[in-house]
Amino acid sequence: MFGRVSVGSGIGFLLVFLNCSPGTGPEDPVPFTNLEVGQEWQYVVWEKLYTGDRTFTGDTISVSIIDKEDGLVTFYERSANVDSYSPLDTATFKFQIGNSYLKQVGVNSSRIFGFLVSHDDMLVLTDINSNLVTIDIDTSLFLIREQTGKGLFVGHSNSVELFLDTYEDVIIYYDETPTYVDGCGHLVVFSLEEGIVATIYFGGFSPVEQTGYQLIEQ
Repeated sequence: MFGRVSVGSGIGFLLVFLNCSPGTGPEDPVPFTNLEVGQEWQYVVWEKLYTGDRTFTGDTISVSIIDKEDGLVTFYERSANVDSYSPLDTATFKFQIGNSYLKQVGVNSSRIFGFLVSHDDMLVLTDINSNLVTIDIDTSLFLIREQTGKGLFVGHSNSVELFLDTYEDVIIYYDETPTYVDGCGHLVVFSLEEGIVATIYFGGFSPVEQTGYQLIEQ
């Protein structure tokens, strides 16, 4: 099991609160640092209009490891509920494995991992001891910079609650620097045990305020 998500009934759902309160995470996780061919993560897709609540789109995204050789790991991402896989529905991207990081190699058009272009193409595999943040997803995600004085950073939270599950000691990737016209900012929650548990894009020139990809139970 690589992650879990609990949701309520009906069209709307509770993504409530990301905070720094104590809690416990999923039992017996497989460490993300133990990457092997065949591992797979599934994500549910949701969105929130400026004038509405968060709702599921009915889409799911699959990310799997298809190759690992000579310190290079290859991921394959696809929309799980389409019959034909066009370039818009799929992405293949690679990382060089370092002692404490994954370094993106080449182009990365992933919806889940694509945020790394704003963070020197580096996925950090060690604890982060700066930029402690508390995140309330029901408020504007543009306001997070007020906690650190930074619009672009990699930080951490002692614990994050997502869909009524709690993940401890998570790394936060944040970028609110794109404007509404230029594109979307992002908030990403990464667990050293679970991998990426949430990728959220917000803002941008669109009626959609937030689009999210949330890890679900395998």
